[in-house]
Amino acid sequence: MFVSLLLIYTYKLLYATRHKNDKSYIFIIMICGLSVLSVATFLDLISGIFRIPYIYISIKACFTLGGILYIIGIILWTDFTKKMLNDLERMATMDSLTGSFNRNGLRKVFETLIKDKKQFYLVVCDLDGTKLINDTLGHIEGDRFICNTCRIMIDSVGQYGRVSRFGGDEFVILLEQNEVLKIENVILNIKEEISRLYPQDNFGVSIGYASFYKEGRAFEELVKVADSRMYEDKKNNHTRYPDPGDKEPARLIDILEYAE
Repeated sequence: MFVSLLLIYTYKLLYATRHKNDKSYIFIIMICGLSVLSVATFLDLISGIFRIPYIYISIKACFTLGGILYIIGIILWTDFTKKMLNDLERMATMDSLTGSFNRNGLRKVFETLIKDKKQFYLVVCDLDGTKLINDTLGHIEGDRFICNTCRIMIDSVGQYGRVSRFGGDEFVILLEQNEVLKIENVILNIKEEISRLYPQDNFGVSIGYASFYKEGRAFEELVKVADSRMYEDKKNNHTRYPDPGDKEPARLIDILEYAE
């Protein structure tokens, strides 16, 4: 009875994954194993009634083969489940457009850095001119601009930093450095590289930073300090390169508080 119920359940799983070829073969192996076990169980039931030559050898062979097939299926299913959980975790912590961290992923990195007592800076970046690109060149080009700038940030911070897309065209970077000069060099490199994407239009990025723990220990405190500096940088950028029709940029700390 148990084997039969398990066989029916496995058939249902196979039906549910019938359009996904990468999964269905696992259930086929499990079904074959359960089917052979069912045959072994049936032969065991009738062995006391009918005197069939070699029936006990057949029963042992079916139990052994069925068990091996089912165990192989369980191992494959466990491996698949592990990969699926890893994929779900990656989806929960990574931004689908840029491949960088999202807010949840950045929070985890932040907590890890604090736990490991690392010295780091929180850097807030806000792209200048994304709206104009979307309006004039289309949203596909706007997405390309966001992805290219994200790649520049990732390359610039290297192994010492973690880049996250915080929403829209806002990015937050956690950079393991203890010297302001190094931080400013990284920021300067990011600004220069991004300005080369559309040099004729003077598009760029506004950036501010805050030091953990000197200027804050909580995530929101650091964002508030860095966001304030980024806002001042953005006002300077708008003075140099005014964006017609662009409204006052949203404060990242306000977005963060709204999300909370």
